Amino acid sequence: MGLEGSASVYPGLSSLGDRRLVEQQLKKVLESELFRDASRMSRFLEYVVRAALNGKANEIKGYSLGVDVFDRPADFDPGSDTIVRVQANKLRTRLNLFYAGEGRDDPVRIHLPKGNYKPVFEISYDPGQIVSENIGNSIQQDSRSAIAIMPFENLSGEPGRDCLAIAFSEEVLIALSRFRELRVLSRHVTSRYLGQAYDPREVGAELGVGYLIEGTFQQIGDRVRVTVNLSSATTGDQIFSDRYDRDLTAQHLFEIQEDVAGRTAAKIAEPHGYIHRAGLRRQSGTQILDAYQAQLLATEYWRTPSASSHKRVRALLENAVQTDPNYAGAWGMLAKVYGDEFRDGYNHDRPKPLERALKAAERSVQLDHLNETGLHALFLTHYNLRNMEPFEEAARQAWAVNPNYPDMLVDLSVCRALQGELETARSLIVRAIELCPNPPGYFHGATFLLEIIEENYELALEAARKVGSSIWVEQAFFEALTLVMLQRHEEARERLDDGRVRIAEVETTLHRLFEVWNFPDFLRQRLVLAFRQIPTGVDNDAIARC
Repeated sequence: MGLEGSASVYPGLSSLGDRRLVEQQLKKVLESELFRDASRMSRFLEYVVRAALNGKANEIKGYSLGVDVFDRPADFDPGSDTIVRVQANKLRTRLNLFYAGEGRDDPVRIHLPKGNYKPVFEISYDPGQIVSENIGNSIQQDSRSAIAIMPFENLSGEPGRDCLAIAFSEEVLIALSRFRELRVLSRHVTSRYLGQAYDPREVGAELGVGYLIEGTFQQIGDRVRVTVNLSSATTGDQIFSDRYDRDLTAQHLFEIQEDVAGRTAAKIAEPHGYIHRAGLRRQSGTQILDAYQAQLLATEYWRTPSASSHKRVRALLENAVQTDPNYAGAWGMLAKVYGDEFRDGYNHDRPKPLERALKAAERSVQLDHLNETGLHALFLTHYNLRNMEPFEEAARQAWAVNPNYPDMLVDLSVCRALQGELETARSLIVRAIELCPNPPGYFHGATFLLEIIEENYELALEAARKVGSSIWVEQAFFEALTLVMLQRHEEARERLDDGRVRIAEVETTLHRLFEVWNFPDFLRQRLVLAFRQIPTGVDNDAIARC
């Protein structure tokens, strides 16, 4: 997943012009505040980038880095001397901080994926469209809701652990900065408040932000406790608070930092999160209230979808993009809503819904190449259209932009499961449910699908009972289908009766599911066989047409 496992420019080092762009980006990074005074870190970064650009990425090993960058002797053993691994983690953190702040809108990005030392380059714009060195300097005119991450307080009783507390606040900053709806202030802006008492309302007024995140870090032996609080900088009221207890013997500290930051960011910033539910968030890219309200209503539609809410949201979003044709978020939402005409059969009253969805998704990404909603809609639409190469490219970009976006992870999990990539699918859906507090029922629908594929029918039944009416067909049908697979036929019939499910309608729905999602033959056969065994009195020849 993501941009890992490659040493070439993503999506491709297609020209000498691309190479020059990467070299320009390297120069900008090395001259930035984060790298200017870090000579060894800069040497590390320049070494791996130059090697990759010169076609020698496969020669980048722990040993060569130890000897050539960190001046270790010829008998250096990277297995016993961890300097390269430790410094690589620090380099990844610095790159993330650079792209969370000064380089946030840079069209060229340098990544160092976990698990190896081969850099990956992302060129998001056509080189001909790149505008000068002023990219990213318009933050003062930015209309997004602003949030400041205050330095976390060290409660461990040892001043030497202050840096660990700060590291947690930096990880939260990095994770939140992936959500384009928020403007996250650089850590350098808030560092002056370290160790000081302050009033959130005064800080909010001074920094021009609407929200503050504060936190504490405490380590006692092998136990780590991190608390995170979200407050309104306008009223001083606390909106959200959470506590994370972790065992250092089971997890590396870097893993704990990343996990806590990801969970926090999703709970706060994703479409079902606390800022959205407080009704206070302003969407990036539009000054028009009606357009923003349409986008908010669309996120609510996905929690409890129906034909009537779909029709209303579709009309509002169409009006939004007419009112503000440069609103990337609304175009992305509209692409998903158009796709639901095909996927769920809602208001299928116009021709070519997927073609309309594709145009809207492409428009969203054209307006904002880092818009997670647009990229999500783009890969999903390509998957439904069986355009697998563009699907893979858009999925990689969506993952790179925001791996903490639960809705995207759920849909990608379904696609991966149906492609047979079961391990990846499971990791995606598990992470999505971890990240999303009180997830919509369709999250559990993805789990249901995966458990059915792997023939874990008891777990599938457990997931089916959490689906509700949020996807495809009524929850009772999912339960009945699973009960048949467990050879509990009488319970299956009773469940259908209790749910008042009209099985004839389900036949049409099941057939559409097979076509929409390109179910593999073995799965079609398994579901049809179970469908035939449901004791309903329906003509099995009709059912067989599925």
